[in-house]
Amino acid sequence: MSDPDRALVEACQNAVGRDFEEAYRQLFVLYQDRVFTICLRVTGNSEDALDAAQETMLTLARRIRDFAFRSRFSSWVYRIAVNAAIDTRRKRLDAPRAGVQTSVGNAEGERQLEQAAAEGQSTDPVREVARSENQQLIQSALAQMNPRFAALLVLRYLEGLSYEEIAEVQDCSLGTVKSRLNRAHTALREFLQHRGFHSSELTP
Repeated sequence: MSDPDRALVEACQNAVGRDFEEAYRQLFVLYQDRVFTICLRVTGNSEDALDAAQETMLTLARRIRDFAFRSRFSSWVYRIAVNAAIDTRRKRLDAPRAGVQTSVGNAEGERQLEQAAAEGQSTDPVREVARSENQQLIQSALAQMNPRFAALLVLRYLEGLSYEEIAEVQDCSLGTVKSRLNRAHTALREFLQHRGFHSSELTP
């Protein structure tokens, strides 16, 4: 499996002392922003995100020699970051969670997250305000959902990972990813409906 980070990872695995510190510093610089961003999106606040990101980078330093390239290194980093963010959220005893029912997923939540993740600038100030409000609503939903479902939605729509990439990050089958995403879509839909929002009101 081709991995763009392989040379840098192997340098960390084969180095000791100051050589390891220098090699790991390069990995740290490469991944620190990505790790913090995904932790922020899963935890919903910067304080928890910082704790989760620090734990992620410490785990990478401790365990990097165990990495055997059975997946891409970036997928392994995502896995550690997501798990750290989920654990951090669960430590907050008062963390609210949206209820999830066992019904099939729907396209409404998918459309809203794709909209929130979309790049680009608008010259229409009304559309800019609508986009900002939608992003705040999505972030509010993610912060109150079951953290494992929130993490899946972050990986799929805000980080832009494919189903196959998510399966690699989560170390599970493609079918499991699709099933869990369906349940996550249901949780998002219920969050939106409970607040009186519908797709026509959320589309700038």
